[in-house]
Amino acid sequence: MLAKLLRVRDSMKKIKLSEILTPDVITVATGIALREVLSTMAALRISCVLAVNSKNQPLGIFTEQDALRVLAGQQALDGLVMADVMTIPPLCASPDMDYRDAFRLLQEHGSRHLIVTDAHNRLLGIVTEEAFLLHLGSEELTAFKTVASVMARNVATIDEGETVATAAQQMHRLQLSCIVVTRDAVPVGILTERDAVRLELDISEPGRVPVGSVMSCPLITVSPDTTLEHAIQHFASNKIRNLVVTDQGRLSGIVNRHNLVNTLRGDYVKFLQETIKKQRRKMLQLNQQCLLNKLHSTALEASANAILITDTEGIIQWANAAFSSLSGYSSDEVIGRRPKDLIKSGLQSREFYEVLWQTILSGQAWQGELVNKRRDGTLYTEELTITPVRTENDKMTHFIAVMQDISERKLLEKMQAASLDVLDKIIANQPLPDMMLAIIHHLENLFPIIRASVLQLDATTGLLRQVIAPSLPDFYASAIERLQANSDASICEMAAFSGETVIIEDVQSHPRCVPFRELAERAGFRACTATPIKDGQDNVLGIFTVYFVHPHFPGQTKLNLLKEFARLAGISIAKDKTETQRLALTTSLQNSETRYRTLVESAPFPVVISSLADGSLLYGNDRAQLMFGISREQGIGKPAALFYVHPEERDRFVSAVLEKGLVTDYEVQLYKSGGKIIWVLLSGRVMDFDGQAALTTSFVEITDRKHYEDRLREAAAVMESTHEGVMITDLTPRIIAVNRACLAITGYTEEELIGKNPAILHSGHKDQAFYAMLWQQLLRDGHWQGEILNRRKSGEIYPQWLTISTIYNEQQEPVRYVGVFADISELKRQQAQLDFMAHHDALTRLPNRSMVETRIKQEIEQAHRHGQNLAVLFIDLDRFKIVNDSFGHPVGDELLCQVAERLAARLREGDMLARLGGDEFILLANTLSDAQDAAVLARDIIAALGEPFMLSGQHEVFIGGSIGISLFPDDGNTVTELMKNADAAMYFAKENGRNQFSFYTSELNADARHKLEMENDLRRALLHNELLLHYQAKIDLHTGKICGVEALIRWQKPDGTLMSPAEFIPLAEKTGVILTIGNLVLDRACQQIRQWLDDGLDNVHIAVNISARQFRNGNLDKLVAESLQKYQIDGRHLELELNESMLMHEPERAIETMQKLKNIGVKLSLDDFGTGYSNLAYLRRFPIDSLKIDQSFVRGMIADPGDAEIASVIINLAHRLKLSVIAEGVENETQLAFMRTNNCDELQGYLFSKALSAPEFTELLRSGKTLTS
Repeated sequence: MLAKLLRVRDSMKKIKLSEILTPDVITVATGIALREVLSTMAALRISCVLAVNSKNQPLGIFTEQDALRVLAGQQALDGLVMADVMTIPPLCASPDMDYRDAFRLLQEHGSRHLIVTDAHNRLLGIVTEEAFLLHLGSEELTAFKTVASVMARNVATIDEGETVATAAQQMHRLQLSCIVVTRDAVPVGILTERDAVRLELDISEPGRVPVGSVMSCPLITVSPDTTLEHAIQHFASNKIRNLVVTDQGRLSGIVNRHNLVNTLRGDYVKFLQETIKKQRRKMLQLNQQCLLNKLHSTALEASANAILITDTEGIIQWANAAFSSLSGYSSDEVIGRRPKDLIKSGLQSREFYEVLWQTILSGQAWQGELVNKRRDGTLYTEELTITPVRTENDKMTHFIAVMQDISERKLLEKMQAASLDVLDKIIANQPLPDMMLAIIHHLENLFPIIRASVLQLDATTGLLRQVIAPSLPDFYASAIERLQANSDASICEMAAFSGETVIIEDVQSHPRCVPFRELAERAGFRACTATPIKDGQDNVLGIFTVYFVHPHFPGQTKLNLLKEFARLAGISIAKDKTETQRLALTTSLQNSETRYRTLVESAPFPVVISSLADGSLLYGNDRAQLMFGISREQGIGKPAALFYVHPEERDRFVSAVLEKGLVTDYEVQLYKSGGKIIWVLLSGRVMDFDGQAALTTSFVEITDRKHYEDRLREAAAVMESTHEGVMITDLTPRIIAVNRACLAITGYTEEELIGKNPAILHSGHKDQAFYAMLWQQLLRDGHWQGEILNRRKSGEIYPQWLTISTIYNEQQEPVRYVGVFADISELKRQQAQLDFMAHHDALTRLPNRSMVETRIKQEIEQAHRHGQNLAVLFIDLDRFKIVNDSFGHPVGDELLCQVAERLAARLREGDMLARLGGDEFILLANTLSDAQDAAVLARDIIAALGEPFMLSGQHEVFIGGSIGISLFPDDGNTVTELMKNADAAMYFAKENGRNQFSFYTSELNADARHKLEMENDLRRALLHNELLLHYQAKIDLHTGKICGVEALIRWQKPDGTLMSPAEFIPLAEKTGVILTIGNLVLDRACQQIRQWLDDGLDNVHIAVNISARQFRNGNLDKLVAESLQKYQIDGRHLELELNESMLMHEPERAIETMQKLKNIGVKLSLDDFGTGYSNLAYLRRFPIDSLKIDQSFVRGMIADPGDAEIASVIINLAHRLKLSVIAEGVENETQLAFMRTNNCDELQGYLFSKALSAPEFTELLRSGKTLTS
C-alpha cells in the first residue's frame, strides 16, 4: 500500500514536457520533394516529418493524416514538395509546460503531435500520444478494465472490393485514423493513416486499386474481455495503433491509441481525486505506524540486552546502547563492520560458526553460548539468540542478534561447583592444607591473572601463620610466613586487625605499601586484596589474600566471589578446629554415651544429638548412620545444617524447640546417603548431654507420602482442567467422581450422577452383546477404547470416543474404573463435510473430477463384463466468459448453478453429471443402446442451454454449449482415454461454430500428436548431437575478401537429411528448448573459433543468432563470458546478432544487457533491420556495431523500387549513426551492383557461397577466394 501511495504521489508531481519529449526528430527543408518525404516516413516507420528553416525553427509538419488527405484527393506526387502539403503552423509549446496542460492543448486543437521549442523558437523535440500514455499512470487504471469498457462500437468498415481512393476519402471525410476492411461482413484487414504513406508511394491510381489488395493483414484482433493492460501491450509489441475487437469472428468494436489516451486521462483524473481523499486517511495510518515504529525503536534502544541488526552478509546495520556498554565500541564504530572483526575471541572453533551460519541461513533461529572479547581485551560469556527477518514474500533480509552477558552467572556456576568440591573434601575429613589447596586452585582457575595465599590467625598470640601459597614465589612466601595482626602494618595484618576487606589498587603508589614495594615488584605484583576469614560468630580465623599482576580494583562481583572463597576457607579452618576438639571430647563423650546408648540405639528410627551452641553433631544411632551414609566417627563434629537441603530450616526448627520445649511432626527436606533428597518428619527436644545443652532429634521418612500427595494434587488439577469428560466409578460400578467437562457434555449435575450406574447414559443403540464384549476386554486387559453412542440428559444422542482404564492398588487388585471420553459430534460433522467436499464441487454441489473418474472406472468394468455401451459427454459453455466479465463473478457463479440444475433435470436413471471446473461439465451416460442415444441426449442438453437464463432477477442472458462425445469401447478403454477424447471432440465442435456436438475421431489428435512427436524428436536430437552448425561467409565489399562468418543451425536426421531451422526453431521457441539450442550454438561457435585460431586462420569472426528467450533470460553475458573463457578466445572474434523486435520489447533493459556484452568485448549486430519498428532515439542509444538489412528487401529491390528505396535509406541512416551495414541474401550481380553503388559495407548470400559444413568452410578460408576471383 505504501508503494502505491508513493506512485500516486509521484504521478501528482509536475512533469514537464522536457522530461518526456523525443529529441530525435526527422527534419527537412520546405522545398524537398514529397516523394522523398514519404519514402523516409515509410522506411523509418515514423508518423511525421518537420519542415524547419536554417535556424532550426519549425515551419510546418507533415503527418500520416496529411498523407491520407493527399491520397483521398488522388493528387499526383510528381511536382509536389513539402511546402505544398504540410500543416502550418505546427502546434508548439515550451519545454516547461506541464504535461497535463500540454495534453489539454492537444485535445483543443485535435492534434496528435506537439512540437517543443525553446525561447527562440528553435526545435528541441516532439511529444506524441505514446508519451502521454506512458505517463498517465495507466497501470493503476487498466489492471481490471477490459477492452469492452473503452472500445468504439460504431466501426467504419469498407468492403475489400472498394477502391483505395474511396477508403481514403471516407477516412478523410469522417476524420478516421483507420477503416476496417471486410469480406462478406467479416473483418479481414485494416487500412490506417500509416498505410496512406505507403500507398502514396506504391500506387499511382488509387481509384482503380481494390482496397483488399493493399490492406494490412493478417488482422490483429482481441476479444471484448481482453484487459486494457494486455491491449496496451499489443500496441507496443505489434507496433500498431489500432486493435480490432471481435467476438466469435464478428466485428464488435475498435480500440485505438488516440481514444484510449483520452479515456484513460478522464479515468486518471477521477482516480487522482479519489486517491487524494484516501491519501489523507492512509497518511494518518502511516503516521500512526511511524509512531509505533518509533516506540519499537525506543524499546530496542532502551533494552538491557545488547542488540545488533545485520544484513544477510553479517554487516552491522544498527546497534543499541547496551551493545556499546557490553563491547566497549560506540555505535559509529560498529556500523558497516562484521561482529567477527570486533568481538570474536577465537575460543570457538570454525565448525561452531559453520553450524551457526547454516542454521540462520536456512531461516531458523540459533541460540547458544559463546565467549567474546571486549574492546579492552577482556573476555565475557554471552547468551546469544540470532533470528532471521523475512519480508512478506519470504525473502530473508536481515538478522537480529540479542546478547545477554552471562559472565557473572557462569562465574557463580563455577563458584557453586567449587563450593561443592570443597564441601565434599570437608565431609571427607581431608587435612586442612589439602582443603586450602583446593580452594586456591579453584580461585586461580576462575581468574588466571590472580595469585592467592591463606594465612591462619592464632587467637592466643595474634600471629598470622601462612597455611598455603602454591603460586607465590618462594622468597615472597617466606617474607610473609609470619605476620603480627595490627592496624599499622601490611594489608594482611590490617585486614586481620579490622575484620574488614582491605584493597590496594596499586602497590607502587599506596603509602602503606612502601616497605613492600621492592618485594612486590620483584614478585611481579601490582595490586592485592586481603579478605578476612571468619567463623559463624564473626570471629577472624585468618586472611585470604589475592595478588594481581596489574593495577586493579576488583568489582563487586569479584569481591563477592572472594568473600565466598574466604567463607569456604573459614568452614575448612572451623572444621579443622572442630576435629581437634572432637578428639579431645571423645573420651568425655564415651562416658556420657553409656547413659543414652541403650535407649537411643534401641529406637526404631534414626536419632541424632547435636550441640545447641554451634550445631555440631555429638551422637547418632545406627539407623541415623544408615540414613545419612556415614559412620558415627565421621559424623561427630560435623555441622548438623550440612544435612539440610535448606540450612536455614534447622535454625527455625531449633527456635521452635527452644520456644515450645518439644516439637513433633516438623516437615523438612534432608540429604540422604548418596546425595538423595528425602522428606522427613522431625521431632526434637532439649536435653543435657555430658554437661552441655544439646538437641535430640528423631526422623521419620515421609518421601513416598509426599510424592503420593503431589500426584493426587496433579491428577486433580488435570482432571478439572481437561476438556475431556472424566468419570470414576467403584467396582460395582457406581459413579464416585466426575469433572466439570463430564457435566458439560452430559448435561447432568454432579448430584444427579454421583452414586448412579453409568448405564444412565446409554443410548440404546448398542445391544447387550456389545457391552458384554466391552466388560470382557476390560476385565481381561485392564482397558477398553472405542466409539459409542450415548445419550445426554436432554435425550440427544451423540457420538463419543471413550477410554476405560482399571486402577490397581499395590497388590495389583482392581479398585476403581476411570472413563475418559470426548464428544466427537463436531468431528463427525467435519469429517462428513470434508468427505463431501473431497468428492463434490463446492459451488454447484455436483460430483467433482475425482468422483466422476471413479464412477467412470466402475462403469467401464461393469460395461466390459456385460457388453454394454457407455458415453462420456464433455460440455463446455459458450460465451460464459462474456457473462462473467460483464456482470461479475457472483452473477457468473449464479449462472453455473442454474446450468447445473438445468442439466441435472435432464439426467436419466444411472447417469452422472459432474463439474470439472470453470465452465466445463462431464456427463456419464451408462444406459445407451447405440451412439444415436448419445446424440439425442446431446441435442437435449444443447436445447436446454439455449433457453435464456434470468440472473439476479434482472439480467436475461443467452449462452449455449459445445459438446464432445466419446464412446466405450470404440473410443477408449480407460478413464483417461475417454475423457481426453471427449475433450478433443468438444474443441472440434467449438472450432466449427459452437453450440453443437461432435463425436470423437482419431484425426482430431493427429496434429497435436505430430507436434508432440517433433518436440520429443528435437529433445532426442539434442541428446544424440544431431544438431550441427553450418557457416556462411560475410564479404567485405571494399576488398572482396571474407571478413566474417555467420553460424547457422541445421538438424541432421538419422537418415542423413538436413532440416531447415524454419521447420523446428518456432517449436523450440514455444517449448523453451531454444535455450538449450542457443547455449549449444554459442559453445560450438566458440569451439570452432578456437580451432581456426589454432590453424592460423585468425582473420574472421563468427556471428551467432541470439533468440528472444535467450536474450531475456538474464544471464546471457555470463554464458558468453564463460564460453570465451572456456576456449581462451578474445571477445572480438565473436559477434551476436540481435533481432530489433526483441530489443524494443523492454528497451531499457535491453540496453543494460547489451552494455554488459560490449564490456566483454563482443560485437553486436541488429539483425533483420527494417522489418520491425525501432524508435530512432533507442537506435541511437543501442551500443551496436552494425545493421543487417533484411533479405526480404534485398530480394525485392529489383521488382519493387520501394524495397530498393528502403535499403538505400537504411544504409544512409546506419552510416550517419557510425554503424556498418551488412546486406544478407545477395544472390545476383544486380543486387551486388546496387549495394556497391550505395556504399554498403558487407554482404552475405549465395552469390559468393551457400552455408557450408565446418570442414568445407575451412577449405574455403584456406583457398583465399574473393568476391572478384
